[in-house]
Amino acid sequence: MSTERSLEDKIRWVIDVEEIKMLMSKYCQGIDKHDEEMFMSIWADDAVYVLPRGEGKGIEGVRELVRKVWQQVPRCHHHITNPVIEFDGDTATARTDVTYYRLTSDGIHQLLSGGYDFVFARIDGGWRIRRMEFASFVSLSPIFKENVLG
Repeated sequence: MSTERSLEDKIRWVIDVEEIKMLMSKYCQGIDKHDEEMFMSIWADDAVYVLPRGEGKGIEGVRELVRKVWQQVPRCHHHITNPVIEFDGDTATARTDVTYYRLTSDGIHQLLSGGYDFVFARIDGGWRIRRMEFASFVSLSPIFKENVLG
């Protein structure tokens, strides 16, 4: 039995990868620019959003958590890199690295890195984030050391 994928399957894979990358980009753009409409458009109705600040379940839970982020971290700039995306039918997972700059509400500047674990679902023909969880910080840059509390 051949394990060779058809050209159609290969094209579908490329399209799916690019659609999922676009969701991750919209996550970054939406959270960084405080674009609530863009940010909320990427989530499944039953989404779970897990951050060190809390957990949001469902669309309204995700909205409440991102508003909390915007209040506590009024300025940030995310860079998601190195996505490893795997598919299983109409679901997919991705692990990424993330580096981001932030200015907290108390004036602290930080450069942080860590990772994200995503679960995606194909819903009504399009991909949505079903679960996103921040994996713990890997590093805190000394660049802004004088501003870091603790």
